[in-house]
Amino acid sequence: MKRHITRSIQTILSSYFALFSLLLLALTVGIVSWMQYRTTRRDTIDTLHHASIAIADSIDQQINQMNQISLGTISSAAVRGAFTEYFSEGSSAYEHNQQRRLLANALVTEKGFDFSIRQLNVYTPEGSGYGAGEINGDLDENVTDLPWYAAAENAKGHLIISVPERGPSEEAYVSACRMFYNSMHVPMGFAEVKKAYDTVFGLALNPEVSYPVTIAIYDTAGNRLYPLSPEPGTSGSPGATGGDGAKDAASASTKKDTAVDPGSASVPETAPIFDYYAAREQGDHTLDNTTTGYREYVCFSVSPQHHLVIAAASRESVFLRQVYRSMQWILSAFLALLLFSLLISMILSRQISSPIRRIYHFLADDSKEKFQPLEMECTGIREIDKLKDSINENIRSVKASTDTLMVLKEKEVQAQMLALQSQMNPHFLYNSLSTISEMAQEGLTQPVSRMCDQIIEIMRYISSNREQRSSLEEELEICDMYLDCIGMRYGDQLVRRITVPDDMLEVQVPKLCIQLLVENAVRSATTLAPPWQIEVSCEVRGENWYVTVSDNGPGFDPEVEKGLRAQMDQILADGILPSLKIQGMGLLNIFIRLYLLDGIPFIFDMGNRPGGGAFVTIGGKMHASG
Repeated sequence: MKRHITRSIQTILSSYFALFSLLLLALTVGIVSWMQYRTTRRDTIDTLHHASIAIADSIDQQINQMNQISLGTISSAAVRGAFTEYFSEGSSAYEHNQQRRLLANALVTEKGFDFSIRQLNVYTPEGSGYGAGEINGDLDENVTDLPWYAAAENAKGHLIISVPERGPSEEAYVSACRMFYNSMHVPMGFAEVKKAYDTVFGLALNPEVSYPVTIAIYDTAGNRLYPLSPEPGTSGSPGATGGDGAKDAASASTKKDTAVDPGSASVPETAPIFDYYAAREQGDHTLDNTTTGYREYVCFSVSPQHHLVIAAASRESVFLRQVYRSMQWILSAFLALLLFSLLISMILSRQISSPIRRIYHFLADDSKEKFQPLEMECTGIREIDKLKDSINENIRSVKASTDTLMVLKEKEVQAQMLALQSQMNPHFLYNSLSTISEMAQEGLTQPVSRMCDQIIEIMRYISSNREQRSSLEEELEICDMYLDCIGMRYGDQLVRRITVPDDMLEVQVPKLCIQLLVENAVRSATTLAPPWQIEVSCEVRGENWYVTVSDNGPGFDPEVEKGLRAQMDQILADGILPSLKIQGMGLLNIFIRLYLLDGIPFIFDMGNRPGGGAFVTIGGKMHASG
C-alpha cells in the first residue's frame, strides 16, 4: 500500500511561492551570468595578453640599452685605438702597460655606472680578450670557445642575444654580442655586453597579473631565454640567435627544460617546463600541458624590435577562477533575492497557519516540561480553541494519574530497600556470632570483649534505617571496625589495606554495601592458607567514583559467576527482583540496591585477578552520590 505523504499548511503555501520565485530568479541570473562570463573572460584574456606585451616591451628596452653600449663601444675611437694598440705586437713592456690602462679606461667609460651591466668585453678574432666590470683585465677564455661565437660571426655585425648562463659568481646574466670591423670592413674583433639576468627579465619574474601565470621567453631560433636552465646544456645547449649553432641549441632545448610554478612570482630552475614555442603558430588558445598534466590558456606576443617570443600561460582552473570570482556579485544578488522571496513566503504562510502550527510544535516538542499546559491566546476560531481546551484537560488528567502512580512506586521502592537492608543485618550478625563462638572456645576472652564492643558500634550503625546512603568515610570506618574484629581472631595472618583520597570521603554510597563486600572477601580468602590479603581502594575517574574490594582467595567459581551475571542481566532486562535468602545473597543484594538507588547508570563489575583472588567494583556518578 502506497504511503500517503503529509505536509503542513505553511509548507504547502511557502513551497509553491518559493518555487515560482526560484524559477524566475534562475532565468534572470542565467542570462546575466552568461553575459558577465563572456565579458569577464574577454577582459581576463586581455589582461594576460597585455602582460605578455608589457614583458616584450620591457625586454626590448633592456636589450636596446645593451645595444647602445655595444654600438658606443665599437664606434668609440678611444676603444678602437686602444684595442688595436694593446693587441698589436712589438710594443715594449712599458708601452704595453700604458696601452692596457688606456683600453681599461675606455671600456669603463663606455660601460658607465649602470651596475646592472655586469661586464663589457672585447675580443680579437684570434681569441684574446679584455674586459671591464666584474673581471677587469685580460680574459682567460678564447672567443672561439664561447657559445655565441658562431652566431655572432654569421650575423655579420648584427646584434645577437645569447642563451642566458651563469657567471663565475653563480649570478645569471644575458650577453649581447656582435662582430665589429675596421675601416676596410675587415673583421676587427667582437664586443660582448653582459647584463644581469634579473634586470633583463625583471618584468617576467614579477608579471603585472593578479593571478599566477607561467612565463616562457624564446628567441627566433626557439632557444628558451627564460626561465634559466638549472645547469649549462640542460635547457638549450649554449647557443644564440641567428646561427646554425643556435638552431642546434634550440633542438636540444626542447628535450630538457625547466619548469615554473604558476603560483610563484619567480621561476624555479629544477622542474621541467612545457615547450610553448612549438605551439606559437596556433596563437592564443587553450592547450594540454603534457609536462604538468594541467590544461592551460596561453597568450603569445613578439617583441617588436628583437622578435623574441613571449608565452604567458595560466592554468585553466586558475584562469577561470578569475572569471568566476568577478561573478560572485551575481550569486550574492541571487541568494539575497531568493532569501527575500523565501522570507515573504514564510511570513504569508505563517500568518495563515500559525494556530495549527503552534499546536503541532507543542505536541511534537520532547524537550518541554512534563505536563506543561498549552498556553495559547484565543484565536476566535471555534474548532482550534476547542482543540486547545481538550489538550489541556487531557494533560491535567494524565498528571493526576501519574502523581498517584509515582507515590505508590516510591513507597514500593522504599519497602524493597528496607527489606534488603534488613536481610543484611542478620547476615552480618550471624557471621560475627560464629567468629565470637570460635574465639570463646579458644579462650580468647579479652579479644572477645573487644570484639563485642566493636560489634555494638557496627550494629548501632546497621540498625539506623533512616537513611539509604551514608558517606564513604562512615562506611570505611565500619569496614575498619569489622576488619579489627577479624584481626582479633587471626592476628598477623590477615593483612588489610584501605586507600581513599580525601576528596572522596564525603561521597554518598549505598549503606553497608562496602562492608558486605569486605565480609565476603574475608570469607573467600580464609578458605586458603594464610596470609590473607584484603584491599579496599577508592578513586575518582572522570565523573564517576569507584570502590574496589579485592582478596587473594581462590576467586569466583566460573559457574557461580556465570549464574550471578545471568541474574543481573535479567534484572536489568525486565526490572523484576528475585527472592533473596541470607545465604549466598551478598553480591546480588548489593547489585539490587545499586539498581534501586541509581537506576541503570550505576557501576558494578566483578571477576578474578590475574595473580589470584577476586575483585568486586561498585561505583556511580559523583553528582548522583553527593
